[in-house]
Amino acid sequence: MKEYVEILKSVFDPIAVFLKDEEFIVVVKDERNLQQAIEELSNRINDDISLVVLSKEEYEKMIHQHLGERII
Repeated sequence: MKEYVEILKSVFDPIAVFLKDEEFIVVVKDERNLQQAIEELSNRINDDISLVVLSKEEYEKMIHQHLGERII
């Protein structure tokens, strides 16, 4: 899992990363180049992972919900 977190950090440059029920929730600064980042991620991780990407605005709306354990 630590390897996944390092890859997520390098691909997305996230504001935060959470883990909840084996699902990674990544909060990004903006959604520009998001599709390119997802393609890069799929090239770097060969396993199936569950991933949710939230914009900063979406995250701020959900901040009071439990998003899981904060990793970053």
